[in-house]
Amino acid sequence: MNEAIAVGALTDVGMRRATNQDAFLAECGVYVVCDGMGGESGGERASAIAVEEFTRLAADGERTRAAIDAAVQRAQRRARALGVELGGIAGTTISGIVLPQWGAGAATSPLAAPHGAHAAAHMPHRGAESVIDDWDATQPGATLDDSTLTGEWQAARGGWAAPCYVVNIGDSRTYHMERADSAVMAWDARTFTQLTHDHSSRQEAIDAGMGEAEAGRRIARNIITRCIGAPHGTHADVFVAPAHGRFIMCSDGCHGELEDATIASIAAAHNDAADAARALVQASLDAGGSDNVTVVVVDIPADRAALGARLEDDEDLGDVHGLDDATVQT
Repeated sequence: MNEAIAVGALTDVGMRRATNQDAFLAECGVYVVCDGMGGESGGERASAIAVEEFTRLAADGERTRAAIDAAVQRAQRRARALGVELGGIAGTTISGIVLPQWGAGAATSPLAAPHGAHAAAHMPHRGAESVIDDWDATQPGATLDDSTLTGEWQAARGGWAAPCYVVNIGDSRTYHMERADSAVMAWDARTFTQLTHDHSSRQEAIDAGMGEAEAGRRIARNIITRCIGAPHGTHADVFVAPAHGRFIMCSDGCHGELEDATIASIAAAHNDAADAARALVQASLDAGGSDNVTVVVVDIPADRAALGARLEDDEDLGDVHGLDDATVQT
């Protein structure tokens, strides 16, 4: 298989925050967004820790459910220790996809970076150790204040397994849409689906029967019920979905400002992954930009509808049968 994965990733401090506690990882088949919490030091360092641990996962040519869980627990221990050191909670969300295989012979060359990309755009935070060695984003300039934009084409020689993992802790989200059967639009907004399930007080109220509008009025959107770094431990929801189509990962700085229908419409309007990421971040800023905002868009060649299923705690990909007949469980 010589087809390519296209990736666009962008983070911005937003319109009201002094620092950016978001981070992202987009390399070698591991694509995640992290949204830190616990103040400037705690939040920035916690999201950087999660990126570091998932970078270790990305360094392995083959990944399993156990390896993902181990990466989460390593990040949990480090973030919890940081919170104790700082006298509070240093935590982070994480949401994204992990391809279970990445060809050892895979070649990497960057997309033409648009004006506004910064060198070292892989850096999760200012002052953090570089944890991605093979990223190339070298175009200087600035079109979005305090933002970074990156993209890559990954030639997956040897290919990736048909399914992928979808990982989630907290209220960052992973969405999916399919290609459109149209000469006008590259992507079909009607197929836009949230693959993950928020771990938040608002979502718990909705699950218990409260209407979404009422929950939105009564419960702040940023009260989360699960995070990496939580005092009493954490674990990830892990789903399995076919590895094709467009995946959109974002922090709540995006989905908290934009309705799902708006995210779907904007994402569907841009064939290029980097253009889609840029447009979603800009729309979030235009809508108020009340928080840091991070978007990662991953396009994997596909010719099938995307369906998914939640993995139980003791399940891995080999335990799932009949994925074509599964439905997305959120």
